Amino acid sequence: MNYSDFSFWWILLLFSVPFFTVRFIGKSLNLWPRIYDSIGLMALSMLLFFNASASSFVVFVFEIIFNYLMVQYMLRCQGNKAKLIATILIIFNVAVLAYFKYLIFFVEDVIGLFVNIPETWQSDYSINLLTRNFSLVRTRIPPGVSFYTFQMIAFVVDSLNSRRKKPIGFVDYINFVSFFPQIVAGPIERRTSLFPQIQGFRFKFTADNIYEGLRWLSLGIFMKFVLGDNIAPYIDLTATSNAWFVWFYAFLFTLRIYFDFAGYSFVALGIARILGIKLTVNFLAPYTSQSINEFWRRWHITLSTWFRDYVFLPLMGSKKKLAPFFLFITFTLSGFWHGAAWNFIIWGAYHGALLLVLRYLGRPFSRVVGQYVNKPQFVSWGLTFGAVNLGCLFFMETDIHRLLSKIQTIITPWAYSPSNLGELFTHYSVNQATALGIILTLAIMVLLLEHIAVWQQKFEYELLLSPWLSPALLGLTIILAANIPSEFIYFEF
Repeated sequence: MNYSDFSFWWILLLFSVPFFTVRFIGKSLNLWPRIYDSIGLMALSMLLFFNASASSFVVFVFEIIFNYLMVQYMLRCQGNKAKLIATILIIFNVAVLAYFKYLIFFVEDVIGLFVNIPETWQSDYSINLLTRNFSLVRTRIPPGVSFYTFQMIAFVVDSLNSRRKKPIGFVDYINFVSFFPQIVAGPIERRTSLFPQIQGFRFKFTADNIYEGLRWLSLGIFMKFVLGDNIAPYIDLTATSNAWFVWFYAFLFTLRIYFDFAGYSFVALGIARILGIKLTVNFLAPYTSQSINEFWRRWHITLSTWFRDYVFLPLMGSKKKLAPFFLFITFTLSGFWHGAAWNFIIWGAYHGALLLVLRYLGRPFSRVVGQYVNKPQFVSWGLTFGAVNLGCLFFMETDIHRLLSKIQTIITPWAYSPSNLGELFTHYSVNQATALGIILTLAIMVLLLEHIAVWQQKFEYELLLSPWLSPALLGLTIILAANIPSEFIYFEF
């Protein structure tokens, strides 16, 4: 769900007040069966999804019903028949994702490379129902379709491989797939971690849950509304000729995407914790990483492990000699998962290539650096953060021609002239520079606290979640939150 949309909080409030009032009275009179909590959570999740995208609601409901019925049938079968059902179900889910997310890309950007595609081709594919034309080509994808599709696929595979193939409840399955805090942008939960908490769900409003949930909420909304949303207006995608601008905007985007996405994840984690559900921590201070390998153990963790378990390992099988090739393919696919554009494919391939370079040259390079530098870990961190910045340049720029212009600029020596650098420093007004300076100072302080926690071998966000800092972050959010919040970057991924 889009937490920056006022309607989300309004619907949450309008639903919660009467529901929990009736629940309190019912429990006091011993007239509240356990199933009512599950039904209440299901109703709230589906209502919030409908509010997020009414046009996608029917498709989402159909996917849930079809997946549930097929999984139930699969659990009653054995051997090759069960595997066949699982294969059909996986193909169905991938096909739905491909239709909504990748159809236009395949037609215009892939087939369009070889044949001329008419500009009106989308309007040519429509059907007439009740005197209205409905286009068969969706230009706007359902919110969170990539996330809940992967969660459904993982559930199919995990159910197929589970030792105890017990029937699953329909309401429990709906709550597993549609759990509103994480359906739109993760974390992508597994059957073994989330489903046991969802089965026979009961709201657990304990003091510990509320306290921990509010701390995560405080950190999440600060990251999103103060840091991410205030950095966003300063990013100009049109700058292509000045190398200093290209790198500076890539740096700003590197900060923004972390605070935006991690902020969303932490808000989801906080809301879920208040309800009594423990979600997976999807980020672990990724910008403290000293290698790309470590970065992917800390960034979007549930997606990384999903591709490892359901793509890389099955592809590799016993062919371990081809592991580097399959690793590269997996990361290229993970880039394509992020969006239907060439830049995302390039971004995924770029990170796959970095991992291969690290695999073969990482140790020799570390030994050489260690001979000349007292603290080689600082060099490793700097190179890793720089590599991530360059990757964000690929990620942020969906216009492939403009991306190529920027790459040409940053490899051109004279694009780094002193006059170009001076242009960067004089680009903003005094008020703009002051505001950006304050936000960047706060951002660096957050990253520094993450570094300190890692150096002290504590939980990465222990300092940021401390009782003395959480109220301060909430106060800063009230004072400094962006007037016009931007949409979550991953909202339609």
